[in-house]
Order: sequence, then C-alpha cells, then structure tokens
Amino acid sequence: MSKVTFSVIKADVGSIGGHTEPSKPMMEVIHNRLRKAVEEGKLIDALATHTGDDIALLMSHRGGVGDAQVHQFAWEGFLAATEIAKDAGLYGAGQDLLVDAPSGNIRGAGPAVAEIEFERDPKCKHRPAEAFLVLAADKAGPGAYNYPLYSVFCDPMHNGGLLLSPKLHLGFTLTIIDMDHKAKDSDRVIRLDVPERSWDVAALLQNPDRFAVEAIHSRYQPQEQVVSVSATRLHNIAGKYTGKDDPVSIVRVQGIFPAPEEVVEPYILGHFISGDARGSHVMPLMPVAINTPVAGPFCLPLVSCLAFSMDAKGRFARSRVDIFGNVVWDATRLKIQQKADEWRRQGFIGPTMAAQAELAYTGIVDTLAALDKEFSLRKEQPVAADDD
Repeated sequence: MSKVTFSVIKADVGSIGGHTEPSKPMMEVIHNRLRKAVEEGKLIDALATHTGDDIALLMSHRGGVGDAQVHQFAWEGFLAATEIAKDAGLYGAGQDLLVDAPSGNIRGAGPAVAEIEFERDPKCKHRPAEAFLVLAADKAGPGAYNYPLYSVFCDPMHNGGLLLSPKLHLGFTLTIIDMDHKAKDSDRVIRLDVPERSWDVAALLQNPDRFAVEAIHSRYQPQEQVVSVSATRLHNIAGKYTGKDDPVSIVRVQGIFPAPEEVVEPYILGHFISGDARGSHVMPLMPVAINTPVAGPFCLPLVSCLAFSMDAKGRFARSRVDIFGNVVWDATRLKIQQKADEWRRQGFIGPTMAAQAELAYTGIVDTLAALDKEFSLRKEQPVAADDD
C-alpha cells in the first residue's frame, strides 16, 4: 500500500496563427522532458496533451499535493515551450505564466492546477482498481464544471447511481471556493454536505464567475476525495484580462464513485458559460476530442475528456479512452454549434455577452469611462398650467 499523487497542470504558452493550438516542436520539448523525468524517477508516469491552445501535463508521483519539485518541473517545462514559441513568432508566448519566478507551488501563478493524493492498494476492498477522468477546458470561465458536477453529485434526475448505489446514496461533501477573494495568503471556502444542503450549493453555483466547485469528497468511509478542480481567476492574479481561466478537473470514477457515463452525461446539454473569443461572451460548452485545435466560428468554449486506469505502482495503462472523441458525441456537437449560431445572432445585446464583472477587465471599461464624461443632466421642464 502506498500513496500516489496525480497532478494535472495546464497552461497556454503560445500557439499558431492566434489562439489555435501549440506547435509540434512545443509539444515535443514537453514530451521529451516528461520522458526524461520518468526515466530518472522524478515522476512515476507522465503524459502531455493539448486542448485548444492549452498544454496539459498529466503526472503521477509520490510527492503529495503541491509538491514544490513537481510544480517547478512543470513551470520549467512551460518556460521551455515558451522559448520555442517566441523563436517561432507564435501568438501569446508565455501568456499564462503571470509571475516571474514562483518559488515552490505554482498555484496562483497562472497555470491551472488540479491534484488528488490517494492510496493505491489492489487489496483494498472499496478501491482495488483506480479509474479516473481528466477534463480540460479552453476558452472557458473557471466555473465551467459547476453545472456538470452539480448534476452528477446532487441530482438523481441525471445520475441514477445516487438512488441505486448504497455507497453513493450516503452523499458527498462539496468544497466551494469564492474566487473573488483576492488575499494572497488565504482562500475563502465553504464545505457543504449533499443532499442535505443541495439548495445552498445551487444558490452559490448559479454564479460560476464567482463561485466554483474546488473539491468533492465521498461521505462513504474513509471519505476519499473524488474530484479536484483548478478554480482560480487569471484576472485576479494579473489585474487585467489575460485570457480565460480554462480550468482542468480530475474525477475519480467507478466503485464508490460515479461511473464515467454518469460523469459525462451533463455535457450533452452544451450548457452556457462565460468564455469565447476575448472571454467576452456567454456560449455553450462544446465536447471535443483530445488535441483538438480552436478552429470554429465564435471560438466556442471547448472541453476534452480522457479516461485512465492506473496500476498498483502509479503507472498509467498504456491505452487511454478519448471519451468525447467518440462518434456518439457528433450529434451533440452539431446541436451545440446550432445553439451557438442562434445565440450569437443577438450580437452584443444583453445576456449574450459576459457579465459586467467579467467585462470589467476588458477594454470596454475605458470606452464606458470616456462616455460617462459626456453625459449631462437634463432638468425636467415644468408642465404648463391648464387655463381652463
């Protein structure tokens, strides 16, 4: 029996012809660094993928959550890819690296970080095998997973396992973070048990630009962590708009946790989130195959999903399943594209654009400030008395 940490760290550090996808040389330098780290024993196993223009490092190790060496390794890899992007004149080189030289844990330095530590023991009665999903979003706000996670862990209309599995029926504890809290030395979080407080969870998650699920734990003993989400705001770090937050999520599945089919079911909807080109619009989230570039109209928010297994030593199975790459999702993609087309016909008016709190970090603030000075007060003219 031994503890294994699974870390997913993702960043946009440059892409071809705008925000499309990283170049092959960028991916090659990341692949080579990961391969060497595994050979030298710094990592147990590792893989690199991209979703849109974001590169994701998927790593298993024994350093624990927030391990300084693993985080610094990821940061240095992103720096190496940034240099290649700069040399090739690619767009947005180093965009998500928002500090000069972070020391130790890089959470809050720009890259998206999701991590879970767990015991990997084939003799464990409740968890003899380890299966998990990795979801990665691009052009998406930080609360992109609020609706799917609520549906899976709080709503039996979506997840029959909440009714049918005695272990799932015990419920879960959701950790929700207030992403508007900007103190550097603390996070503002709340832990709510469901189903008892499902309505309180709903009251928070309806605002996905401020509140997001950060973690979920099973209430079945020994109350293991099921979900980890990178829930941070890039504009709170940089003080300006630097691209959308593009969260990643790890979801452990099967056994005492929901099944993969239950986890991905909510993505059929194509739920609306803030995102899109310039992060300025509300658009439906499109499930796509792994390593898909941003190439469609409107720059729809994208989400990919890989299914993994892990052996007793923390090594990944050689084969992985690209969940959203399956043709079964083609009808969903067509529906979402049509949904986006109809929605964007409204242009910039009303709810099609992101909330004012999001637009506050864009150039429209300067325009509105300038216009504000041109407003004048107009006094009401007195109504003439009726001579009759």
